[in-house]
Amino acid sequence: MASTLFDGLEAPPAAKLLGWKLLVLDIEAGTIEVEFDGKTAFVNSTGYIQGGFLAAMLDDTLGPITFAMTEGKTLGRTIDLHIHYLKPALPGRIVGLGKITQLGRRIAYLEGHLNDQDGNVVARATSSAMMFGYKHGNTST
Repeated sequence: MASTLFDGLEAPPAAKLLGWKLLVLDIEAGTIEVEFDGKTAFVNSTGYIQGGFLAAMLDDTLGPITFAMTEGKTLGRTIDLHIHYLKPALPGRIVGLGKITQLGRRIAYLEGHLNDQDGNVVARATSSAMMFGYKHGNTST
C-alpha cells in the first residue's frame, strides 16, 4: 500500500486493542478498508463477538475517513452511530469498509459495514460526526 497520512501516527489505545490495520484508503472515492482482530477475549456467552466490540470496530472504520479526507486537519467526533447487526461474528479477522457520503464544514455523514473472515456482512452502520480542528496530537477545538 502507498504511504498515507496515517504512517508514523501512533494508533489510539482503543484502535490498538481492536487490532486496527489500514488496508486501503481511497481519498478520491472517500472510502477506507481496515482490518480488525476479532479476539476471543471479545466474545459473549454464546461464543460470538459482543455487539459493543463490533460497534467500536464500525466507529473505528468510519472515524478515520474524516481525518483522511481533510488531510489530517480535522477529526470527527461521533455524534450518532446507528448499527444493524445482521449476522453473528465469530472470532477472527474482521474487515471494515467505510465511505464518507457527505463532508460538510461542521458535519460529516458516513456509512459502512463489517465483513467476517468468510466475507459475510455481519453489521452495517450509518454515522454523523462533528468536525473539529486537529494539530499534531492536540484534540482541542
